[in-house]
Amino acid sequence: MNERNRLIHKSRKTHIRLKGILSLWLFVLMIVPNIAVSAEGNVDHEYSNRFWKHYPYHPPGTDIVFPTDEGSHDEEYKIEWWYANFHLIGQSGHEYGAFVAFYQLNSTVFENQEVRIFSISDIASEKIYSNAQIGTLTASNDHLDLNFKYIKNNNENANLNCNEIVNKNSIPENQEIYMKTKYVETTTKPMNQNTPITTTQSDTIQKTIAIVSNNGNDRYNTEELLQYDHWCTKINGQDLLPFQYTLVVGGDSQQDSKPMKLAVDMDCLKQPLIVGGDGLLDLGGYGFSFYYSLTKLTVTGSIMIHGIAEEVTGYAWIDHQWGNFFDKNQPPYGLALTYEWFSIQLDDNRDIMVADTWDRVTGEKNDQSFTGGMNLLNSDGYSELLEDYTITPQASWNDTIDHRFYSSKWHIIETSKSIDLIVTPVFLDQVMRVKENYLLLQRLLEELFPGACFWEGICTVSGTINGFSVSGKAYVELTHCCDDGDNTDIIPSER
Repeated sequence: MNERNRLIHKSRKTHIRLKGILSLWLFVLMIVPNIAVSAEGNVDHEYSNRFWKHYPYHPPGTDIVFPTDEGSHDEEYKIEWWYANFHLIGQSGHEYGAFVAFYQLNSTVFENQEVRIFSISDIASEKIYSNAQIGTLTASNDHLDLNFKYIKNNNENANLNCNEIVNKNSIPENQEIYMKTKYVETTTKPMNQNTPITTTQSDTIQKTIAIVSNNGNDRYNTEELLQYDHWCTKINGQDLLPFQYTLVVGGDSQQDSKPMKLAVDMDCLKQPLIVGGDGLLDLGGYGFSFYYSLTKLTVTGSIMIHGIAEEVTGYAWIDHQWGNFFDKNQPPYGLALTYEWFSIQLDDNRDIMVADTWDRVTGEKNDQSFTGGMNLLNSDGYSELLEDYTITPQASWNDTIDHRFYSSKWHIIETSKSIDLIVTPVFLDQVMRVKENYLLLQRLLEELFPGACFWEGICTVSGTINGFSVSGKAYVELTHCCDDGDNTDIIPSER
């Protein structure tokens, strides 16, 4: 091979080698961003867009501001409640549903006393365990910090008032009261699986021993007379941790008289849902309501039923609502509306909230939605308000204890997004009711729920959106019911 041909051959080999190197670099440059994006996705999944996770946070188009409006609005409005529901799985593999609600009421029954309700649905046994209490709720007005104080055994101390026990000046002259308060370290650290409750595991923030003396004689102790539940925004030093919360709530189950508790930490994954678009719902002649929701929070902590505790993880949904839709001056007093309310968490990271209402006196269905329409929070955290929807009961269930019929399966349709969902209870008897010997509590709850009872439970969801299959879980609250199965909205079903 002559020199010229050898140089040409060498030049071609060099060109081919350079071309290969350039191609390799181009390939690397093309895949590196994808690797980085994939790695980021693996670290934070679909929740990397956290621009909202700071205080103060003022969503556009609403007067609601965080953390201020997470706190109490005092007596400015007639009713206010804080609510959370949970879909949980235990270390044992058992699944649970749970909900907690704290109510501030401008009530006709008595002043300066509030209500807390707490329920756990045990899916394996298809049973619920519940605890409802009257007490005193102390709440911060600039962030979420609720302390609920109540007398532990309502039936034994039905005539006692929490404030009377704490304030010695309100005790009758012929009685003296001495208070000893033991502060117990409260933690949400999970308890060991299947560990019976002990004094050190009670998660009670304060334990108060009241020593009462009648005319100086017959002094006696009422140990653990008062109990405290607590729900607050977490703090780091003196700084609030935005949209992160701790909840500790407990009591003895009405069903088996054994301790039931929930001690969890919650961390919000999606920006707040401002219900109805601007957070202010016009309920027509029934009043108005401010309303926001946190639709998806991770949960870690512990649960206890039957006095047995285990670690749990899962997801939560938080509601906060306040307004003038509570009437203390006109019969039937309290809430003049009944409703069927749905919080739906789909596996594709979309969330839906929707509710229909009925007039409590006439039983007629209203045009007003309790949620301003169907609220859809997409996987990217942005919400849409959809108005063209229907909720059609597919079956009913007869609660033979209170002799009421509740809807027990629902078909939810929305046309613009081609939403077609079926919501089905995991089991039927998930009624929250109050024991007959809690007469004062029954009177107060009657202002909220007909018959001082309502259906609230964990459900499954299946169906399609825009032709694609979806599934998920829901919590459904039914204060609407009827006395027989002939209601036109309800189709009788198997018991």
